[in-house]
Amino acid sequence: MGYYQPSRELDECNRLIEEYFKTKQYEKCFQGHLPLAEGGYPLAECQVGYFYYEGLGVGKDLTQAFIWTKRAAEHGDRDGQYNLGCFYEEGTGTAPNLEGAKDWYRRAAEQGHALALEKCRELGVPDP
Repeated sequence: MGYYQPSRELDECNRLIEEYFKTKQYEKCFQGHLPLAEGGYPLAECQVGYFYYEGLGVGKDLTQAFIWTKRAAEHGDRDGQYNLGCFYEEGTGTAPNLEGAKDWYRRAAEQGHALALEKCRELGVPDP
């Protein structure tokens, strides 16, 4: 079994990626993820943050990327937690905050996120 628990929302996110993202129909993919994200589904929140970050299917907006990524992180999405750590470290869509970055990297590392574990070691955050 994967990281995400089987659910209708997961099935829909996977369908959207297969049908629209992989065929570069980014606007349709974004529009499909948005209601799931607005409903509080962490994977969709993380995806919406990514769409805003890259400007895929929606205008590039780093503030919105930060907001949606933070929602995903707060809802326990480990990719969202890692990405939020990067946003805080780099000052993307928010002011730089190294302590905030370390905290979110640690949270993602606690869930087994390999890149977050590397960041923790790089920044001197004790192993979770």
